[in-house]
Parts: sequence; structure tokens; C-alpha cells
Amino acid sequence: MGRPILCIGSYAEKPYFIEKIGRNVYCIEELCYCIVENAFLIDEECFNRELFEWIGKECSLVKLADELYGMSLKHCSMASLAGTILDYVGYNTKKEVDRTEEILRANAGMDIYRKKLSRANFLMKNGKYAIAFKEYEFLLANTPDIDKKLRARIEHNEGVMFARLFLFEKAADMFLKAYYDGQDKESYLQFLSAKRMSLSDKEYVSFIADNDDIYEASLELESRMKEAEERYLSSDENHVLGTLSVYKSEGKMHEYYNKVGDITESIKAEYREMVKDKVK
Repeated sequence: MGRPILCIGSYAEKPYFIEKIGRNVYCIEELCYCIVENAFLIDEECFNRELFEWIGKECSLVKLADELYGMSLKHCSMASLAGTILDYVGYNTKKEVDRTEEILRANAGMDIYRKKLSRANFLMKNGKYAIAFKEYEFLLANTPDIDKKLRARIEHNEGVMFARLFLFEKAADMFLKAYYDGQDKESYLQFLSAKRMSLSDKEYVSFIADNDDIYEASLELESRMKEAEERYLSSDENHVLGTLSVYKSEGKMHEYYNKVGDITESIKAEYREMVKDKVK
């Protein structure tokens, strides 16, 4: 059993949105949790006047807010500001607080480009695609002398995100750009995969036929597709669909529609979270 935690302050009527991690928080303990769990995504911009006002007004922690205001005027580091919040609330262990302050001090020495790349990669891996796109696009637009290999990695990752959002034509464009910049075979295979998903079978066969130089790559892609299909047949997702088929064949329509509704709502919620800010 975990240690008991005494909550302090008020539960906010108006949440505070932490843009860097794309999350609303409703109380000071939630804020502490987010700071610790997302330490390497946090930067100086997160500790601003709006946050201090929210802590004082919405959380009823005026003393803490005043202390943070004073520290901000003295240009204290973000590690010190975060440490003050975490120590005051007492939600996290000393080990967690020390680790968080260490990460924030290390982040302070990173240039904005390395911060944004690290943040974008983390956000992509955790399904926060809308925010990840913004970070990647900042890097591409504001780093004219960016290394071609790095540009290719960013373009490849954007292709992955477009594909996961079912925007296969955009995904194909990004994978092809990544291949031209990085000459990585994997980007080219993903380009073919996105084309395969965006075209009908007849259109895809014609596309392959009109491009003799991609025939070998298309064979490797088909081999991967077959392996993926075999893995899917033994997956939990396929088992769920099998259960639905049994419900339907046995006339258990109430169970069938309830299960379909649960699956549909889960997929909708996941998709809405990924496109919280509309991808252009």
C-alpha cells in the first residue's frame, strides 16, 4: 500500500493547460505529477505569470504563488521554481524531486533546437501528434543549415504520424522527402507502404508496373505485409473481432452492439486525443 498523501489547496474550477505536454491540470497535486513525469519536456516558458496566478486564484495557494512571483522577479532557475512547488506540496518523494531538479538543470544548458527535437520525439512516441508536428515544423522552418540526416529523421517521423492519422498521401510525400534527404531504405519502404494504403489494388499494381526500379522494394514490402498479417491473426485485437463474430452468429445482438460501441468509443477517444489541434 502506498503512503497516504494529504492534498492541499482547492480543486480548480478552471484548469490550467500545460501546452508543452498538452494536458489540463485541476489541482496542485496534478501539476506536481506532470512536472515530475514530464521533466525533460518542461522549460522556462512553463513557469510563467499565468501559472502563478492559477496557483494563487484557482488552487487558493496565495503564499506559494507570492513566493514564486518573487523568485521569478529575481530570475531564479526553472529547477528552483519547480523544486519550490514540489517541496511546498509534498506530493512527491525526495528522490523524485531531486531527479526532477537535476533534469531541469541539465535542460537549461540545452539549446532550443535540441530541446524541441527531444520534446518532439517524446510526444510522437506518446501519441501527442498535434504538438509533435508543431515542434518538428519549428525545427524545419528555423534551422536553414540543418543536417540532411536530421532533416530526414524529422520528415520520416512526420510520415509516421501522418500514416497513424490515416493521411496516407501526406505520409507518402514525407517518406519520399525523407528518402531523398537521407537515402535510408526504410524511408523508401514506408513510402511504398503509404502508397499501397492510399491507392486501390489496381492503382497500386499500375504504380509498381510503371516504375521498374522499385520492383525489388515492392517485393520486400509484400513480405513484411504478410508477416504483419500473420502477427495480427494471433493478436488480442483479432480475438476481440472473433468474439464479435460469434456474438453475431449466435444472435446475441445486445452483447454484440455493446461490444462494438465500446470499441468504437475507445477508438474515437484515442483519435481525438491525437488530433486535439488540427493537423494541417
